[in-house]
Amino acid sequence: MREDTPSLFPNSGRASSGTAFTLPQSEDGGAARLVTIFGSLDPHGARRVRYVFDAGKPAYSEIVLPAEGPLRSIAREVPAAAWHERELHDQYGIEIVGHPDLRPLVFHDNWPDGVYPMVDRVDDVPWSKRDYRFLQVQGEGIAEVAVGPVHAGIIEPGHFRFSVVGDTILHLELRHFYTHKGTEKLFEGKSAGDGAMLAESVSGDNCFAHAVCYSQAVEDACGIKVPPRALALRLIGLELERLVCHISDIGGLCTDVGFSVAAAYATRIKESLLQASVQCCGTRYWRGVAVPGGLRFDFDSARVAELAQAVARAFRDFSKIARLSLETPSIQNRFEAAGVLSREAARDLAVVGPVARASGIDLDVRRDHPYGRYSEHPIEVPVTHYGDVMARARIRISEAAVSARLIQEAAKSLPDGGVFTPIASQGDVQGFSAVESPRGELCYWVEARGGRVTRCHIKSPSFQNWPAMPLAVAGNIIADFPLINKSFNLSYSGCDR
Repeated sequence: MREDTPSLFPNSGRASSGTAFTLPQSEDGGAARLVTIFGSLDPHGARRVRYVFDAGKPAYSEIVLPAEGPLRSIAREVPAAAWHERELHDQYGIEIVGHPDLRPLVFHDNWPDGVYPMVDRVDDVPWSKRDYRFLQVQGEGIAEVAVGPVHAGIIEPGHFRFSVVGDTILHLELRHFYTHKGTEKLFEGKSAGDGAMLAESVSGDNCFAHAVCYSQAVEDACGIKVPPRALALRLIGLELERLVCHISDIGGLCTDVGFSVAAAYATRIKESLLQASVQCCGTRYWRGVAVPGGLRFDFDSARVAELAQAVARAFRDFSKIARLSLETPSIQNRFEAAGVLSREAARDLAVVGPVARASGIDLDVRRDHPYGRYSEHPIEVPVTHYGDVMARARIRISEAAVSARLIQEAAKSLPDGGVFTPIASQGDVQGFSAVESPRGELCYWVEARGGRVTRCHIKSPSFQNWPAMPLAVAGNIIADFPLINKSFNLSYSGCDR
């Protein structure tokens, strides 16, 4: 990642104006895509704010600002920055000047004012009580419908407050972070190897993507070259995880509209892949496999070939049931024109993954910023512009085909050799990594001193995409919200961290 030192413009007349910088441009002359904003501390404890942008070049670029004084918000020019800046204020106590909404994001009513966990001690935080102000839509006939944070079924907590007229949604306000675990704080003091297990816990159904992304960040920091065989096996694991998630998502969409036959088929196909995974490497979701330097253990090549055959069978079955589902008139009636996210909204909020590609945003880390073995395989990136539930379903089905092909190619050309390179003890190092997880661009930024992690920032695709949900549901009936929500398929735990 390239680091830029920007021209700073502290307003000499009023310190409260905040430090600002010139927003970078992309190669086509437009604004560069914001990837993440996060804080860190230098060796002397001084606060720094780091902005990561994607200007369409092979490497991401990083801008670092000192943050001992106020910072000027960029949320009005870059709406995608709004949640990042709110989290930065909550975690580091940095004053953000000009932000349109600085209500607490991460912390709830029991968290006291003036305690910032990334810079303060949090082993004995006093209990507090304060009120959270939800936006109230005014007008005749407007009602509020509160859903969650406790939901029916097996689902993580999240609060959705709808302002409706009859059945029509005028506004949706989200409140998450009920599963906030302070994961980034928990990384502090861990060894590089121990951090992989913690990364796997961020989002259970994307655990391998998190482990690989974290490992790549450590490898970037330490200058480690991973053996080709380990890189190829990582690619197989990443694409298998994507395939399993997309099959599960299509089954979930069918469940939400009462198409139980297709949902049952998708569940069976998913289970066949998980069992094939156990036969290959002893784990259903590839937990405990990736580690900085490569893999914890080697795979038997014959079993990898058997896994590839199982993937081919599963995808053949899935393609049939997926085609049947999308050609069913009742499915088309529910999926088409429901939950439309416009291309402009997706661009403004820097949405990533299948949700972005369904709204016309041609973005995929595997192709745009190749990592591991992806530079050796052509990556087809399906894109459509309708932005509705049907578009998001079609994108996932098309991506499942790409994943199945990549697994076959990687299994056939699996290199020989080892799967692990030891990590030598390093001084003060920093590393960055991005992978295309099933939900989209996942990023890790790692800093270590004396062989111990001092800072680990996680940019989850769910954190990036949740703010777009209210725009997609506005104008729909409230009964369609579960379907629209499932078509986004965002992780509460991955967002909350």
